[in-house]
Amino acid sequence: MKIEKLEIRNFGKMQNRTLEFSDGIQLISGENESGKSTVHTFIRSMLFGMTRGRGRAAKNDVYSRYEPWENPAYYAGEMVLESGGKRFRLTRNFGRQNANAKLVCLTDGEVLSVEDGDLSMLLGGVSEIVYDNTASIGQLKGRTEEGLADELRNYMANYQGSSDGELDVAAALDLLKQKRKRLEQEQKKTLAGLEKRKEELETKISVFTEEYRQSEENLQQAKEQMKRDIYQKDVPIERVRKMKKESRKSRKWGAACVALAGFLLFLCILQFFHIDSLLTRTGLGLAIAALLYLAYSLFRHRKTEVEQVVTEPEEQAIRRQQWNVDRLKQELGQKQTVLSNLQSEYEELCISMTEKDHLQEELDALSLAGETIQSLSVQMQSRIGDRLKQQMSKTLSSLTNGRYLQVNMDENLRIGLHTADEYVPLEQVSRGTIEQAYFALRMAAMDVLCGEEELPVILDESFAFYDENRLKETLKWLAENRTQVLLFTCQKREEEALSEMGIPYRKIVL
Repeated sequence: MKIEKLEIRNFGKMQNRTLEFSDGIQLISGENESGKSTVHTFIRSMLFGMTRGRGRAAKNDVYSRYEPWENPAYYAGEMVLESGGKRFRLTRNFGRQNANAKLVCLTDGEVLSVEDGDLSMLLGGVSEIVYDNTASIGQLKGRTEEGLADELRNYMANYQGSSDGELDVAAALDLLKQKRKRLEQEQKKTLAGLEKRKEELETKISVFTEEYRQSEENLQQAKEQMKRDIYQKDVPIERVRKMKKESRKSRKWGAACVALAGFLLFLCILQFFHIDSLLTRTGLGLAIAALLYLAYSLFRHRKTEVEQVVTEPEEQAIRRQQWNVDRLKQELGQKQTVLSNLQSEYEELCISMTEKDHLQEELDALSLAGETIQSLSVQMQSRIGDRLKQQMSKTLSSLTNGRYLQVNMDENLRIGLHTADEYVPLEQVSRGTIEQAYFALRMAAMDVLCGEEELPVILDESFAFYDENRLKETLKWLAENRTQVLLFTCQKREEEALSEMGIPYRKIVL
Protein backbone atom coordinates (compact mmCIF):
# COMPACT_ATOMS: atom_id res chain seq x y z
CA MET A 1 0.00 0.00 0.00
CA LYS A 2 1.18 3.51 -0.79
CA ILE A 3 -0.08 6.94 0.25
CA GLU A 4 -0.42 9.28 -2.72
CA LYS A 5 -1.95 12.37 -1.17
CA LEU A 6 -3.16 13.85 2.11
CA GLU A 7 -5.85 16.53 2.29
CA ILE A 8 -5.78 17.90 5.84
CA ARG A 9 -9.01 19.92 6.00
CA ASN A 10 -9.07 20.74 9.69
CA PHE A 11 -6.87 18.73 12.04
CA GLY A 12 -4.91 20.13 14.96
CA LYS A 13 -3.38 23.44 13.91
CA MET A 14 -3.42 22.51 10.22
CA GLN A 15 -6.14 23.67 7.86
CA ASN A 16 -6.55 23.04 4.14
CA ARG A 17 -3.07 21.58 3.71
CA THR A 18 -2.27 19.21 0.83
CA LEU A 19 0.70 16.86 0.84
CA GLU A 20 1.60 14.58 -2.09
CA PHE A 21 3.89 11.55 -1.91
CA SER A 22 5.57 9.16 -4.33
CA ASP A 23 7.55 5.92 -4.12
CA GLY A 24 10.81 5.76 -2.21
CA ILE A 25 11.91 7.98 0.64
CA GLN A 26 9.83 11.08 1.38
CA LEU A 27 11.89 13.48 3.49
CA ILE A 28 9.41 15.65 5.42
CA SER A 29 11.36 18.36 7.19
CA GLY A 30 10.35 21.22 9.42
CA GLU A 31 11.22 23.02 12.60
CA ASN A 32 9.81 21.96 15.92
CA GLU A 33 6.06 22.68 16.22
CA SER A 34 5.80 22.86 12.43
CA GLY A 35 3.30 20.01 12.27
CA LYS A 36 5.37 16.88 11.68
CA SER A 37 3.70 14.95 14.49
CA THR A 38 0.34 16.33 13.36
CA VAL A 39 0.81 14.82 9.90
CA HIS A 40 2.00 11.55 11.45
CA THR A 41 -1.06 11.40 13.72
CA PHE A 42 -3.36 12.40 10.85
CA ILE A 43 -2.17 9.43 8.78
CA ARG A 44 -2.72 7.05 11.68
CA SER A 45 -6.18 8.49 12.40
CA MET A 46 -7.21 8.26 8.76
CA LEU A 47 -6.20 4.61 8.57
CA PHE A 48 -7.63 3.46 11.91
CA GLY A 49 -9.92 6.21 13.14
CA MET A 50 -9.78 7.72 16.62
CA THR A 51 -11.24 6.27 19.78
CA ARG A 52 -12.08 8.75 22.51
CA GLY A 53 -10.98 8.13 26.06
CA ARG A 54 -13.41 7.94 28.96
CA GLY A 55 -13.70 10.15 31.99
CA ARG A 56 -10.58 12.08 32.89
CA ALA A 57 -8.57 10.27 30.22
CA ALA A 58 -10.63 12.04 27.55
CA LYS A 59 -9.06 15.40 28.46
CA ASN A 60 -5.60 14.40 27.24
CA ASP A 61 -6.32 11.74 24.64
CA VAL A 62 -5.29 11.99 20.97
CA TYR A 63 -8.75 13.13 19.95
CA SER A 64 -8.72 16.10 22.31
CA ARG A 65 -5.11 17.07 21.55
CA TYR A 66 -5.78 17.39 17.82
CA GLU A 67 -9.37 18.64 17.91
CA PRO A 68 -9.38 22.00 16.05
CA TRP A 69 -9.92 25.12 18.10
CA GLU A 70 -11.69 26.79 15.22
CA ASN A 71 -14.78 25.10 13.85
CA PRO A 72 -14.35 21.84 15.84
CA ALA A 73 -17.44 20.36 14.15
CA TYR A 74 -15.42 20.23 10.92
CA TYR A 75 -12.71 17.90 12.18
CA ALA A 76 -11.89 16.18 8.88
CA GLY A 77 -9.57 15.20 6.07
CA GLU A 78 -8.99 12.99 3.04
CA MET A 79 -6.39 10.48 1.90
CA VAL A 80 -5.72 9.04 -1.54
CA LEU A 81 -3.96 5.69 -1.42
CA GLU A 82 -3.02 2.84 -3.72
CA SER A 83 -3.56 -0.81 -2.86
CA GLY A 84 -3.66 -3.92 -5.02
CA GLY A 85 -3.14 -1.91 -8.21
CA LYS A 86 -6.19 0.34 -7.56
CA ARG A 87 -6.54 3.88 -6.24
CA PHE A 88 -8.88 4.78 -3.40
CA ARG A 89 -10.08 7.95 -1.69
CA LEU A 90 -10.71 7.77 2.04
CA THR A 91 -12.67 10.60 3.66
CA ARG A 92 -13.23 11.00 7.39
CA ASN A 93 -15.01 13.44 9.64
CA PHE A 94 -13.94 13.05 13.26
CA GLY A 95 -16.55 15.47 14.66
CA ARG A 96 -18.26 14.58 17.91
CA GLN A 97 -21.76 14.74 16.46
CA ASN A 98 -21.25 13.73 12.84
CA ALA A 99 -18.33 11.30 12.76
CA ASN A 100 -18.27 9.22 9.58
CA ALA A 101 -15.95 7.57 7.08
CA LYS A 102 -16.30 7.05 3.33
CA LEU A 103 -14.21 4.91 1.01
CA VAL A 104 -14.45 5.05 -2.79
CA CYS A 105 -12.44 3.21 -5.41
CA LEU A 106 -11.25 5.86 -7.87
CA THR A 107 -10.31 3.23 -10.42
CA ASP A 108 -13.81 1.83 -11.00
CA GLY A 109 -16.05 4.11 -8.92
CA GLU A 110 -17.16 1.40 -6.50
CA VAL A 111 -18.39 2.70 -3.15
CA LEU A 112 -16.93 0.64 -0.31
CA SER A 113 -17.69 0.47 3.41
CA VAL A 114 -15.23 1.20 6.19
CA GLU A 115 -17.66 -0.20 8.76
CA ASP A 116 -17.90 -3.51 6.91
CA GLY A 117 -14.12 -3.99 6.86
CA ASP A 118 -13.23 -2.91 3.32
CA LEU A 119 -10.52 -0.54 4.57
CA SER A 120 -9.09 -3.24 6.83
CA MET A 121 -8.92 -5.50 3.78
CA LEU A 122 -6.91 -2.86 1.90
CA LEU A 123 -4.52 -2.72 4.86
CA GLY A 124 -4.04 -6.48 4.74
CA GLY A 125 -5.93 -6.96 7.99
CA VAL A 126 -3.21 -5.16 9.95
CA SER A 127 -4.44 -3.98 13.34
CA GLU A 128 -3.65 -0.65 14.93
CA ILE A 129 -1.38 -2.36 17.44
CA VAL A 130 0.62 -4.02 14.67
CA TYR A 131 0.84 -0.71 12.79
CA ASP A 132 2.14 1.13 15.88
CA ASN A 133 4.77 -1.53 16.51
CA THR A 134 6.02 -2.09 12.97
CA ALA A 135 5.44 0.48 10.25
CA SER A 136 4.93 3.50 12.51
CA ILE A 137 7.83 4.60 14.71
CA GLY A 138 7.27 7.75 16.74
CA GLN A 139 9.69 10.03 18.53
CA LEU A 140 11.94 8.09 20.92
CA LYS A 141 9.76 5.02 20.43
CA GLY A 142 12.12 2.66 18.70
CA ARG A 143 11.39 -0.05 21.22
CA THR A 144 8.34 -2.19 20.69
CA GLU A 145 5.50 -2.35 23.14
CA GLU A 146 4.10 -5.38 24.92
CA GLY A 147 1.23 -5.52 22.44
CA LEU A 148 3.61 -6.59 19.66
CA ALA A 149 4.59 -9.71 21.58
CA ASP A 150 0.91 -10.58 21.96
CA GLU A 151 0.24 -9.97 18.27
CA LEU A 152 3.24 -12.05 17.24
CA ARG A 153 2.26 -14.87 19.57
CA ASN A 154 -1.25 -14.81 18.19
CA TYR A 155 0.00 -14.66 14.62
CA MET A 156 2.41 -17.51 15.19
CA ALA A 157 -0.41 -19.50 16.74
CA ASN A 158 -2.71 -18.62 13.87
CA TYR A 159 -0.35 -19.13 10.96
CA GLN A 160 -1.34 -21.96 8.64
CA GLY A 161 1.39 -21.73 6.08
CA SER A 162 -0.49 -19.24 3.91
CA SER A 163 0.60 -15.69 3.34
CA ASP A 164 -2.20 -14.17 5.33
CA GLY A 165 -2.48 -16.53 8.27
CA GLU A 166 -6.19 -17.04 7.78
CA LEU A 167 -6.59 -19.53 10.61
CA ASP A 168 -7.04 -17.81 13.95
CA VAL A 169 -6.12 -20.60 16.33
CA ALA A 170 -6.92 -18.59 19.43
CA ALA A 171 -10.35 -17.79 18.03
CA ALA A 172 -10.79 -21.39 16.86
CA LEU A 173 -9.92 -22.75 20.29
CA ASP A 174 -12.20 -20.20 21.91
CA LEU A 175 -14.97 -21.21 19.53
CA LEU A 176 -14.43 -24.87 20.35
CA LYS A 177 -14.44 -24.04 24.04
CA GLN A 178 -17.69 -22.13 23.73
CA LYS A 179 -19.28 -24.88 21.66
CA ARG A 180 -18.13 -27.50 24.16
CA LYS A 181 -19.60 -25.44 26.98
CA ARG A 182 -22.90 -25.14 25.12
CA LEU A 183 -22.95 -28.88 24.41
CA GLU A 184 -22.18 -29.70 28.04
CA GLN A 185 -24.99 -27.42 29.18
CA GLU A 186 -27.29 -28.93 26.57
CA GLN A 187 -26.29 -32.43 27.62
CA LYS A 188 -26.87 -31.63 31.27
CA LYS A 189 -30.21 -30.00 30.56
CA THR A 190 -31.30 -32.75 28.17
CA LEU A 191 -30.36 -35.56 30.52
CA ALA A 192 -32.03 -33.85 33.46
CA GLY A 193 -35.22 -33.38 31.45
CA LEU A 194 -35.16 -36.92 30.11
CA GLU A 195 -34.51 -38.44 33.51
CA LYS A 196 -37.32 -36.39 35.04
CA ARG A 197 -39.73 -37.35 32.27
CA LYS A 198 -38.65 -40.96 32.54
CA GLU A 199 -39.42 -41.01 36.26
CA GLU A 200 -42.80 -39.38 35.63
CA LEU A 201 -43.69 -41.94 32.96
CA GLU A 202 -42.52 -44.84 35.09
CA THR A 203 -44.72 -43.58 37.95
CA LYS A 204 -47.72 -43.11 35.67
CA ILE A 205 -47.22 -46.52 34.05
CA SER A 206 -47.02 -48.12 37.49
CA VAL A 207 -50.21 -46.36 38.64
CA PHE A 208 -52.15 -47.15 35.49
CA THR A 209 -50.89 -50.74 35.48
CA GLU A 210 -52.26 -51.19 39.00
CA GLU A 211 -55.52 -49.47 38.04
CA TYR A 212 -55.75 -51.66 34.96
CA ARG A 213 -55.19 -54.78 37.06
CA GLN A 214 -57.79 -53.64 39.60
CA SER A 215 -60.26 -52.87 36.83
CA GLU A 216 -59.74 -56.37 35.41
CA GLU A 217 -60.39 -57.86 38.85
CA ASN A 218 -63.49 -55.71 39.31
CA LEU A 219 -64.77 -56.73 35.90
CA GLN A 220 -64.17 -60.39 36.61
CA GLN A 221 -65.89 -60.11 39.98
CA ALA A 222 -68.83 -58.30 38.39
CA LYS A 223 -69.15 -61.01 35.75
CA GLU A 224 -69.05 -63.78 38.35
CA GLN A 225 -71.57 -61.97 40.55
CA MET A 226 -73.87 -61.50 37.61
CA LYS A 227 -73.61 -65.21 36.79
CA ARG A 228 -74.46 -66.11 40.39
CA ASP A 229 -77.35 -63.68 40.44
CA ILE A 230 -78.73 -65.04 37.20
CA TYR A 231 -78.41 -68.64 38.45
CA GLN A 232 -80.05 -67.86 41.78
CA LYS A 233 -82.89 -65.94 40.19
CA ASP A 234 -83.58 -68.38 37.37
CA VAL A 235 -86.25 -70.40 39.31
CA PRO A 236 -87.95 -67.42 40.98
CA ILE A 237 -88.15 -65.66 37.69
CA GLU A 238 -89.81 -68.67 36.04
CA ARG A 239 -92.08 -68.97 39.00
CA VAL A 240 -92.98 -65.31 38.77
CA ARG A 241 -93.82 -65.73 35.15
CA LYS A 242 -96.01 -68.82 35.89
CA MET A 243 -97.71 -67.14 38.81
CA LYS A 244 -98.38 -64.05 36.80
CA LYS A 245 -99.95 -66.30 34.21
CA GLU A 246 -101.93 -68.14 36.86
CA SER A 247 -102.86 -64.81 38.41
CA ARG A 248 -104.26 -63.70 35.13
CA LYS A 249 -106.18 -67.02 34.94
CA SER A 250 -107.31 -66.59 38.54
CA ARG A 251 -108.60 -63.16 37.79
CA LYS A 252 -110.49 -64.58 34.84
CA TRP A 253 -111.76 -67.53 36.95
CA GLY A 254 -112.66 -65.22 39.79
CA ALA A 255 -114.52 -63.01 37.43
CA ALA A 256 -116.35 -66.07 36.10
CA CYS A 257 -117.18 -67.17 39.62
CA VAL A 258 -118.46 -63.75 40.46
CA ALA A 259 -120.50 -63.73 37.29
CA LEU A 260 -121.81 -67.23 38.08
CA ALA A 261 -122.48 -66.25 41.65
CA GLY A 262 -124.28 -63.18 40.47
CA PHE A 263 -126.38 -65.25 38.11
CA LEU A 264 -127.17 -67.75 40.84
CA LEU A 265 -127.91 -64.90 43.17
CA PHE A 266 -130.33 -63.53 40.63
CA LEU A 267 -132.02 -66.92 40.38
CA CYS A 268 -132.05 -67.30 44.11
CA ILE A 269 -133.64 -63.92 44.56
CA LEU A 270 -136.34 -64.88 42.13
CA GLN A 271 -136.86 -68.16 44.01
CA PHE A 272 -136.62 -66.35 47.28
CA PHE A 273 -139.77 -64.58 46.66
CA HIS A 274 -141.49 -67.83 45.61
CA ILE A 275 -140.31 -69.96 48.62
CA ASP A 276 -142.68 -69.98 51.43
CA SER A 277 -140.53 -71.72 53.99
CA LEU A 278 -138.35 -69.41 56.05
CA LEU A 279 -135.84 -72.13 56.64
CA THR A 280 -135.48 -72.80 52.99
CA ARG A 281 -134.94 -69.12 52.23
CA THR A 282 -132.27 -68.90 54.94
CA GLY A 283 -130.32 -71.90 53.62
CA LEU A 284 -130.36 -70.59 50.14
CA GLY A 285 -128.96 -67.21 51.24
CA LEU A 286 -126.16 -68.87 53.18
CA ALA A 287 -125.23 -70.96 50.16
CA ILE A 288 -125.02 -67.90 47.96
CA ALA A 289 -122.89 -66.04 50.51
CA ALA A 290 -120.53 -69.01 50.85
CA LEU A 291 -120.11 -69.21 47.12
CA LEU A 292 -119.21 -65.51 46.84
CA TYR A 293 -116.76 -65.72 49.74
CA LEU A 294 -115.02 -68.73 48.22
CA ALA A 295 -114.48 -66.94 44.91
CA TYR A 296 -113.21 -63.83 46.62
CA SER A 297 -110.82 -65.77 48.91
CA LEU A 298 -109.31 -67.70 46.01
CA PHE A 299 -108.66 -64.45 44.10
CA ARG A 300 -107.01 -62.77 47.11
CA HIS A 301 -104.77 -65.79 47.78
CA ARG A 302 -103.39 -65.85 44.25
CA LYS A 303 -102.82 -62.10 44.24
CA THR A 304 -100.95 -62.20 47.57
CA GLU A 305 -98.74 -65.09 46.42
CA VAL A 306 -97.74 -63.24 43.26
CA GLU A 307 -97.01 -60.06 45.18
CA GLN A 308 -94.83 -62.00 47.65
CA VAL A 309 -92.75 -63.49 44.84
CA VAL A 310 -92.24 -60.25 42.89
CA THR A 311 -91.64 -57.87 45.81
CA GLU A 312 -88.06 -57.12 44.46
CA PRO A 313 -87.58 -56.17 40.78
CA GLU A 314 -85.21 -58.98 39.99
CA GLU A 315 -85.02 -58.28 36.31
CA GLN A 316 -84.09 -54.64 36.92
CA ALA A 317 -81.35 -55.70 39.34
CA ILE A 318 -79.87 -57.97 36.73
CA ARG A 319 -80.02 -55.21 34.14
CA ARG A 320 -78.18 -52.92 36.55
CA GLN A 321 -75.56 -55.57 37.09
CA GLN A 322 -75.17 -55.94 33.33
CA TRP A 323 -74.79 -52.17 33.01
CA ASN A 324 -72.08 -52.25 35.68
CA VAL A 325 -70.24 -54.95 33.75
CA ASP A 326 -70.46 -52.92 30.55
CA ARG A 327 -69.20 -49.81 32.37
CA LEU A 328 -66.23 -51.70 33.77
CA LYS A 329 -65.44 -53.03 30.30
CA GLN A 330 -65.44 -49.48 28.90
CA GLU A 331 -63.30 -48.19 31.76
CA LEU A 332 -60.89 -51.06 31.27
CA GLY A 333 -60.62 -50.25 27.56
CA GLN A 334 -59.85 -46.60 28.33
CA LYS A 335 -57.17 -47.53 30.83
CA GLN A 336 -55.70 -49.97 28.34
CA THR A 337 -55.48 -47.16 25.75
CA VAL A 338 -53.82 -44.78 28.23
CA LEU A 339 -51.41 -47.47 29.33
CA SER A 340 -50.54 -48.28 25.72
CA ASN A 341 -49.88 -44.58 24.99
CA LEU A 342 -47.70 -44.25 28.07
CA GLN A 343 -45.69 -47.31 27.10
CA SER A 344 -45.20 -45.94 23.56
CA GLU A 345 -44.07 -42.60 24.96
CA TYR A 346 -41.71 -44.39 27.31
CA GLU A 347 -40.18 -46.33 24.41
CA GLU A 348 -39.69 -43.09 22.46
CA LEU A 349 -38.11 -41.54 25.53
CA CYS A 350 -35.70 -44.44 25.81
CA ILE A 351 -34.72 -43.85 22.19
CA SER A 352 -34.22 -40.15 22.96
CA MET A 353 -31.99 -41.11 25.85
CA THR A 354 -29.50 -42.37 23.29
CA GLU A 355 -29.00 -38.72 22.22
CA LYS A 356 -26.73 -38.32 25.20
CA ASP A 357 -24.35 -40.69 23.44
CA HIS A 358 -24.38 -38.44 20.35
CA LEU A 359 -23.70 -35.40 22.54
CA GLN A 360 -20.83 -37.20 24.20
CA GLU A 361 -19.44 -38.12 20.79
CA GLU A 362 -19.56 -34.45 19.80
CA LEU A 363 -17.82 -33.48 23.03
CA ASP A 364 -15.12 -36.06 22.40
CA ALA A 365 -14.73 -34.77 18.83
CA LEU A 366 -14.38 -31.20 20.11
CA SER A 367 -11.73 -32.29 22.59
CA LEU A 368 -9.81 -34.08 19.86
CA ALA A 369 -10.10 -31.04 17.57
CA GLY A 370 -8.80 -28.77 20.31
CA GLU A 371 -5.85 -31.04 21.02
CA THR A 372 -5.06 -31.27 17.30
CA ILE A 373 -5.22 -27.50 16.83
CA GLN A 374 -3.00 -26.90 19.85
CA SER A 375 -0.50 -29.44 18.59
CA LEU A 376 -0.43 -27.81 15.15
CA SER A 377 -0.23 -24.40 16.80
CA VAL A 378 2.98 -25.37 18.59
CA GLN A 379 4.49 -26.50 15.30
CA MET A 380 3.34 -23.30 13.57
CA GLN A 381 4.78 -21.13 16.33
CA SER A 382 8.09 -22.87 15.97
CA ARG A 383 8.18 -22.31 12.20
CA ILE A 384 7.09 -18.67 12.36
CA GLY A 385 9.38 -17.99 15.30
CA ASP A 386 12.28 -19.33 13.27
CA ARG A 387 11.24 -17.19 10.30
CA LEU A 388 10.99 -14.08 12.47
CA LYS A 389 14.42 -14.67 14.01
CA GLN A 390 15.99 -15.37 10.63
CA GLN A 391 14.54 -12.21 9.12
CA MET A 392 15.55 -10.12 12.12
CA SER A 393 19.05 -11.62 12.13
CA LYS A 394 19.46 -10.83 8.44
CA THR A 395 18.29 -7.22 8.89
CA LEU A 396 20.41 -6.58 11.98
CA SER A 397 23.47 -8.09 10.34
CA SER A 398 23.00 -5.72 7.39
CA LEU A 399 22.49 -2.70 9.68
CA THR A 400 25.64 -3.51 11.72
CA ASN A 401 27.89 -4.48 8.81
CA GLY A 402 27.94 -8.13 9.93
CA ARG A 403 28.95 -7.51 13.54
CA TYR A 404 25.89 -9.28 14.92
CA LEU A 405 25.13 -12.42 12.94
CA GLN A 406 22.26 -14.02 14.80
CA VAL A 407 19.45 -13.06 17.13
CA ASN A 408 17.90 -15.12 19.90
CA MET A 409 14.42 -14.19 21.08
CA ASP A 410 11.97 -15.72 23.56
CA GLU A 411 8.17 -15.58 23.49
CA ASN A 412 8.19 -12.24 25.30
CA LEU A 413 10.54 -10.78 22.64
CA ARG A 414 13.49 -10.57 24.99
CA ILE A 415 16.45 -10.33 22.65
CA GLY A 416 19.96 -11.70 22.78
CA LEU A 417 22.67 -11.07 20.13
CA HIS A 418 25.34 -13.36 18.74
CA THR A 419 28.63 -12.11 17.36
CA ALA A 420 31.10 -14.38 15.65
CA ASP A 421 32.68 -15.10 19.03
CA GLU A 422 30.11 -14.69 21.78
CA TYR A 423 26.53 -14.27 22.93
CA VAL A 424 25.68 -10.80 24.21
CA PRO A 425 22.48 -9.96 26.13
CA LEU A 426 20.78 -6.92 24.62
CA GLU A 427 21.05 -4.87 27.80
CA GLN A 428 24.85 -5.04 27.59
CA VAL A 429 25.21 -3.35 24.19
CA SER A 430 25.14 0.36 23.35
CA ARG A 431 21.95 2.40 23.06
CA GLY A 432 22.49 2.77 19.33
CA THR A 433 22.72 -1.04 18.89
CA ILE A 434 19.62 -1.52 21.03
CA GLU A 435 17.74 0.89 18.75
CA GLN A 436 19.00 -1.00 15.70
CA ALA A 437 17.92 -4.33 17.21
CA TYR A 438 14.41 -3.06 17.85
CA PHE A 439 14.28 -1.50 14.39
CA ALA A 440 15.25 -4.89 12.93
CA LEU A 441 12.56 -6.53 15.06
CA ARG A 442 9.95 -4.06 13.80
CA MET A 443 10.87 -4.62 10.17
CA ALA A 444 10.96 -8.42 10.58
CA ALA A 445 7.60 -8.36 12.37
CA MET A 446 6.25 -6.16 9.59
CA ASP A 447 7.29 -8.74 7.00
CA VAL A 448 5.66 -11.52 9.01
CA LEU A 449 2.48 -9.76 10.08
CA CYS A 450 1.70 -7.56 7.08
CA GLY A 451 2.22 -10.20 4.44
CA GLU A 452 2.09 -9.05 0.83
CA GLU A 453 0.35 -5.73 1.60
CA GLU A 454 3.41 -3.78 2.68
CA LEU A 455 2.59 -0.58 4.56
CA PRO A 456 4.53 2.67 4.23
CA VAL A 457 7.22 2.97 6.90
CA ILE A 458 6.74 6.16 8.93
CA LEU A 459 9.72 7.40 10.97
CA ASP A 460 9.12 10.45 13.15
CA GLU A 461 12.48 11.69 14.53
CA SER A 462 13.47 8.05 15.04
CA PHE A 463 17.27 8.28 14.62
CA ALA A 464 18.19 10.48 17.58
CA PHE A 465 20.50 7.77 19.04
CA TYR A 466 22.05 6.75 15.71
CA ASP A 467 25.57 7.81 14.86
CA GLU A 468 26.42 8.65 11.25
CA ASN A 469 27.35 5.11 10.24
CA ARG A 470 24.22 3.58 11.78
CA LEU A 471 22.08 6.27 10.14
CA LYS A 472 23.57 5.63 6.70
CA GLU A 473 23.23 1.84 6.97
CA THR A 474 19.62 2.20 8.08
CA LEU A 475 18.71 4.65 5.29
CA LYS A 476 20.41 2.39 2.77
CA TRP A 477 18.48 -0.64 4.02
CA LEU A 478 15.19 1.29 3.83
CA ALA A 479 15.85 2.44 0.27
CA GLU A 480 16.59 -1.13 -0.82
CA ASN A 481 13.89 -2.98 1.11
CA ARG A 482 10.86 -0.71 1.46
CA THR A 483 8.57 0.69 -1.24
CA GLN A 484 7.63 3.91 0.53
CA VAL A 485 9.19 5.62 3.54
CA LEU A 486 7.91 8.81 5.20
CA LEU A 487 10.82 10.26 7.16
CA PHE A 488 9.97 13.19 9.46
CA THR A 489 12.93 15.18 10.73
CA CYS A 490 13.93 18.59 12.00
CA GLN A 491 17.62 18.04 11.22
CA LYS A 492 19.80 18.11 8.14
CA ARG A 493 21.72 14.89 8.79
CA GLU A 494 19.19 12.56 7.09
CA GLU A 495 19.15 14.74 3.97
CA GLU A 496 22.94 14.97 3.94
CA ALA A 497 23.33 11.21 4.35
CA LEU A 498 20.89 10.50 1.54
CA SER A 499 22.63 12.95 -0.76
CA GLU A 500 26.05 11.59 0.11
CA MET A 501 24.99 8.00 -0.69
CA GLY A 502 23.14 9.06 -3.83
CA ILE A 503 19.81 7.70 -2.64
CA PRO A 504 16.89 9.46 -4.36
CA TYR A 505 14.33 11.12 -2.13
CA ARG A 506 11.47 13.59 -2.30
CA LYS A 507 11.67 16.55 0.04
CA ILE A 508 8.58 18.15 1.54
CA VAL A 509 8.93 21.20 3.76
CA LEU A 510 6.22 21.90 6.32
